[in-house]
Amino acid sequence: MFPNISLIQLRCFIGVAEHGGFTAAADRLCLSQSAVSQAIGGLERALGTKLLLRGRNQPALTAAGNRALVEARAALAAVSRLASCAESIEELSGTVRIGVVQSAAIRLLPGWLRLLRAEHPRIAVTLYEGTDPEVTGWVQAGIVEIGITSRTHPELAARPVHSDDYLAVLPTDHPLASHRTLPLKALDGQRMLLSGGGCETLIQELLAAAASHPEVICLVRDNATLLGMVREGLGLTIMPELAIDDDVGITTLPLEPPLRRTLHAATLPAEALAPAALAMLQLIERAPAGPDRPIRRGKRAHPG
Repeated sequence: MFPNISLIQLRCFIGVAEHGGFTAAADRLCLSQSAVSQAIGGLERALGTKLLLRGRNQPALTAAGNRALVEARAALAAVSRLASCAESIEELSGTVRIGVVQSAAIRLLPGWLRLLRAEHPRIAVTLYEGTDPEVTGWVQAGIVEIGITSRTHPELAARPVHSDDYLAVLPTDHPLASHRTLPLKALDGQRMLLSGGGCETLIQELLAAAASHPEVICLVRDNATLLGMVREGLGLTIMPELAIDDDVGITTLPLEPPLRRTLHAATLPAEALAPAALAMLQLIERAPAGPDRPIRRGKRAHPG
């Protein structure tokens, strides 16, 4: 059984030891001399040993008292740290404005917000969802404090938070769906749906470099709409792995050569961030990499 010890008992014991007597300790603690004496008597009973030798002169510490003084000071220091921890959590409040691309909003953000809620329950979040260029522009303009985007800018600090590959996404009955990988050249002349989330310029540049010229029939901003159109056989597309949340009715294939994307947490310099935004940024950096659910890749899936 743990002894029943109170903080006032520890403070009285330390006060007597440090100030040389019951009267001096009582004055410092704003207590009566009798209250100090009773507190130390209760501490000695709880520990089952004498801590002070009382006499006409100032009380002296016993051998057990010397050891107990070290531990009593440590106990009060630990309580003080605990109180400081609680105070620091309570101080962190306010609203963090976060801009995020669609795939990260679905697959990464929920886990981050769950951690934020556990660590800083008084911090609220306002979410802005947009394309990579939009999110980067919002950070530069001060509309959001943190932007999750693949587009970096020299004026912004950028910390990598997630990497994934671009994949070819095809209907399951597409002639190219049986391939293990898909060379960019193989897309030449194919009907293609292009994502309008901000990566279309990069994809078009890569296709041009590979001398591949697919027939782009539609530019689609929403990922769910884009995947739905692929399932209906309207064409194939190229999407980041993180954006493919449901592979029913589609086949995903690695590109050849491979194309990798890195998402960054883009911000103004750290000294310009409010405490709540800085806490969110530090949480994102500490969070486990990857989405809550595993990404399925290179798998042929059929509807029904």
